Amino acid sequence: MNNNEFELGRIVEKKPLVEGILKFTIETAETHFTAPGQYAELRLTDSENEGVFIVSEYDGKRFTTVFKTDGNPYNEISKLELGDKLEVRTGLGNGYDVDAIPDGAVVMADTTGIPQMLGLLRELLMRGKECRLILGYESKDQVFMMPQFRNLCNNIEVLTADGSNGREGRAYDGIRKAEYVVAAGSVEMLDNLATKAEAGQFNLDGMNVTKW
Repeated sequence: MNNNEFELGRIVEKKPLVEGILKFTIETAETHFTAPGQYAELRLTDSENEGVFIVSEYDGKRFTTVFKTDGNPYNEISKLELGDKLEVRTGLGNGYDVDAIPDGAVVMADTTGIPQMLGLLRELLMRGKECRLILGYESKDQVFMMPQFRNLCNNIEVLTADGSNGREGRAYDGIRKAEYVVAAGSVEMLDNLATKAEAGQFNLDGMNVTKW
C-alpha cells in the first residue's frame, strides 16, 4: 500500500479537548509518515468527500489528529465513535526538515498549526535540540494540549488574543527578532514573521512546509 491510496482505519481514541476541538487517534495497517508536519486525508467509508487533517503525532500503525469539528467533512467525521472505521491516506505533504532546525530555534504556532508542533518537539528532543515554544490562542478557555507540550519543552510562552491567559497578543508578538523560526498557522502570523525571522520553515495550510 502506498500513501496515494486510501486504506481502512479504525478509531481507537476519541477525546474532546476544548469546545469545538476534538482529538482522534486512528489505527491502520501501516502509516506512511516520514516527518512531522505532514498531514492525512480522512473520509467516511461510504463517501468520496475527504478532508485534510493535521497530524499531531504518529508511529508505524497509529496517528493522532486534532481538528475543529465545524465544517464538512469535519463535522460528519467528528460524529464517529470508538471502533468505527473510516478511510485514510497518510504521509502526505513534505513536512519539516528537522535536521535543518538549529538548536535554540523558536517554534511558533497558532490556530490549527498548534497540534502538529507536538510531533516536531518530540523529534527535536530526540536529536538533543532545545527550542523556545510560543503558542497563540484566542482565549484561556481555548488553550489545549499544554500538559503534553510541557513534557517536551521547558521554555514555553502562551499568548491569548484577549489576555485571559498570561500575556495579551498574538503568537508573533512573542518575538522581536529571531535567527530561525519554525512556524505553523495563520497567514497573519506569516506576514509578521517575514520581518522578524532571518530564516526558518513555515507550514501555512497544514499541507506543505516552505523554507525561507
